[in-house]
Amino acid sequence: MCGITGFIDGTKDRAALIDMTNALERRGPDDQGVFFADGVGMGHRRLSIIDLSNRGHQPMFFGNLVIVFNGEIYNYRDIQKELIAKNYVFESESDTEVVLKAFHCWGINCVQKFVGMFAIALYDKVAMELYLIRDRVGVKPLYYAEGNKTIAFSSDLNGINQYLFKKEKSVSNEALSSFLSLGYIVDNSAIYKGVKRVPPGCYLHFKDGQSRLVEYWSIAFAENKEWENRKDDDVLDELEHLIVEAFKYRMVADVPVGVFLSSGVDSSLVAAVLARHYGKIKTFTVGFKDARYDESSDAKKIADYLGTDHKEMILTPEFAFDILDHFYDIYDEPHGDTSCIPTTFVSQLAKESGAKVVLSADGGDELFGGYVRYTEYLNRWGQIARNPKILNATAEKMLRIGGAFFPGRSANRMGRFADIMGADQFSSFYQRIIRNSSVSTLRKLFPQYVEPLQQSNGGDTLLNKMCEWDLKHYLTNNNLIKVDRATMFNSIEGREPFLDHRLIEFAAKLPGRFKIRNGVTKYILKKLLARYLPVALFDLPKRGFSVPLQQWIRKHYNDQLVATLKSPAAMFNRKEVSKLINQRNAGSMANEVLLWYIFSFHLWLQSQNK
Repeated sequence: MCGITGFIDGTKDRAALIDMTNALERRGPDDQGVFFADGVGMGHRRLSIIDLSNRGHQPMFFGNLVIVFNGEIYNYRDIQKELIAKNYVFESESDTEVVLKAFHCWGINCVQKFVGMFAIALYDKVAMELYLIRDRVGVKPLYYAEGNKTIAFSSDLNGINQYLFKKEKSVSNEALSSFLSLGYIVDNSAIYKGVKRVPPGCYLHFKDGQSRLVEYWSIAFAENKEWENRKDDDVLDELEHLIVEAFKYRMVADVPVGVFLSSGVDSSLVAAVLARHYGKIKTFTVGFKDARYDESSDAKKIADYLGTDHKEMILTPEFAFDILDHFYDIYDEPHGDTSCIPTTFVSQLAKESGAKVVLSADGGDELFGGYVRYTEYLNRWGQIARNPKILNATAEKMLRIGGAFFPGRSANRMGRFADIMGADQFSSFYQRIIRNSSVSTLRKLFPQYVEPLQQSNGGDTLLNKMCEWDLKHYLTNNNLIKVDRATMFNSIEGREPFLDHRLIEFAAKLPGRFKIRNGVTKYILKKLLARYLPVALFDLPKRGFSVPLQQWIRKHYNDQLVATLKSPAAMFNRKEVSKLINQRNAGSMANEVLLWYIFSFHLWLQSQNK
């Protein structure tokens, strides 16, 4: 795990490259290196995980090629054997050297051989062409900004900001609209205009001042009809084989590895599979004093049963406020997910306990139908779809009229219901119902609001449409960014064992009855976990990984929130922000989530002006 950055720009010098590289120090505190020649710069910050010696130093060179690489190729030993058979000689035990020589041997098609997570920059000094390659699901981030025959790239916005330091930067209306709607930014865009993310499963080729994006992998959720009559045990055996292999791959490291453990199905399965098939592991849990949010006692029962080396710590408001004070030292873009706080906290616990690599369990819900809202939304859409269109249109109109006579959260709720009733297909219905605010509320607050609707959810069934949308948008742009930044801030590597592309391809073909059956979500995963744990240890109400943030802010952070929001950013309607504050201060039902998004955006904006 590292940080990479660089540019092709004849106006930039070596000093500019060093500034960009230094901006990524937390992503790689163990080593650094740069390559600069004729306006081409490539910088690297290293977090040593595989081959801890100087032989893993980057940038790395072979022939005409220069590489900087962030991530892990878990099957690099297998690829190395293929290359040795083709007479390639290796000087290190590093997966970076394998990537470099694989590209030399097979060109860009080498990416099809990689099992892992990666953001790669490869430059050919003779052909004078740059490749920016991102892993299939987008576990590792990779930003870029293009100018007049120039390009800059970086693992996060900190490096890009150094490149754009003397240029005027402006907030993207589309990105801010997405953030206010969802709490994260979709569409492979970034908060600044002109900055983008290389899409997951794609590479960008830059040559002669021109770029082109090429998709090398994609996933479509479509049931394999031939699997419809497969027996549960048959599916379980195949799934278990894939999971054991994928999970064990994520233990490849020359440093201590641990697992984030809650009492949920996904993290319990990661810990249980590795405890049985790999050996004694470290597990880490964060707890809360408020029993409504706390899973630490249940997680400890699982850890005790598995015999892990278990560490837990209670996240107090004081620890949380310390993280909030540094929130936008951790996150380079506006991020509204309050679970960023416990994720950062448990990452700190893992680091202090000696781990340098941690496994998270993101992806299980999206791949195997785990969100409780899936069954709820299927029922609600069924009701709407059965109505005559004129009835839905009348209900939408009446809700919009009625919303004008109600204050605060009531008006927002009526507006949301109106948005939902106005959906003409499931795709737009789902994207509207997962928002916390109505379109009318957001347009009043932010006059430049652009509704961030995707054209299609993909997926051949309604369940698959939701799973595919969440995998490609919510997981990639919210959950993976959350884990990447939290772990990198603590200079440890986060890995996602459920996101092995072969496991994703398997799950995408599973008939819905293996995902949700008789109202039981993640049906097949729970059946598999029962092979490893007593059901009583994990068949518990789902609590997620949230925090009592609103309570904490009201008790301990209120003055700063109010003071910040009383001088809102110019792009927001001051009158609407004041309404939200007044409703909240009066104890009425304010839109607390939207207030948090606005406050979080302000904290980010302030961090950019330091």
